Amino acid sequence: MTDPLEERPEKTQSIVLCEGYHDRAFWAGWLLSRLGCTDPGDPSGKSAREKVMDPWERLVVGGDFGFRSASGHFIRVTPCHGKQNILPIAEGHLKRRRSWPLTALVLAADSDLEAGVDGQTTGPNPQAILNLLQSVGRADTTEIGWIAGDTPVWLVRWAAQDSPSQNIPSRETLERLVCAALVAAYPDRGPAVRQWLASPARPAETGPKNHLWSHMAGWFAEHGCDDFFRRLWDNQSVAAQLEQRLRATGAWGIAETLTR
Repeated sequence: MTDPLEERPEKTQSIVLCEGYHDRAFWAGWLLSRLGCTDPGDPSGKSAREKVMDPWERLVVGGDFGFRSASGHFIRVTPCHGKQNILPIAEGHLKRRRSWPLTALVLAADSDLEAGVDGQTTGPNPQAILNLLQSVGRADTTEIGWIAGDTPVWLVRWAAQDSPSQNIPSRETLERLVCAALVAAYPDRGPAVRQWLASPARPAETGPKNHLWSHMAGWFAEHGCDDFFRRLWDNQSVAAQLEQRLRATGAWGIAETLTR
């Protein structure tokens, strides 16, 4: 089978569409710390950031981040301000492929399902993705996603295959994935966060973000939220736990292919 990423036109890009800024920060840390990418806006030896341009010399703005893989391929990460916007934005990119060739497209979102429970995700689902791809041209299903014309399309769902536990959130989100990795790397922190969330001073309702920000406040207070998601990848113990979970869901393999 021919690998659609092996031969690329001189000017191409791959695009990751994610829910929001925190997902963008998580991707940034992952791409830079573990997948061999570089940030064109942060050249070594210079103190000030430089403008990031895409292969067509367009300025990368509007909240997008741009990266270069080790092979020089351009990767754009776009926060879509909600999972409901991911498919419409994907449609726009697919329709513009003649002008701006698209090597690969990744759709990344929370499933928001309860851990261990089957059901219909609130994010992009396989049938909706296939319907969209077929509406803009020829599309087929592959072993790990879809192929739209000659563009691979992959779905990354943030999830952790850890058993339900009081020490991590119950809903499958990026926050659950990160909490599971943190608790696996530092087992004493899970019970400490659980005790705080069970105290009379806790919020009336607790969800994935309550769990995660409790970890940040307790052990990463010097970092802001965006920096926190990036710096997770600099901690070898946490990064190893994240990799283990991302490999289990297939997300790691997708990211490795994306960054070749």
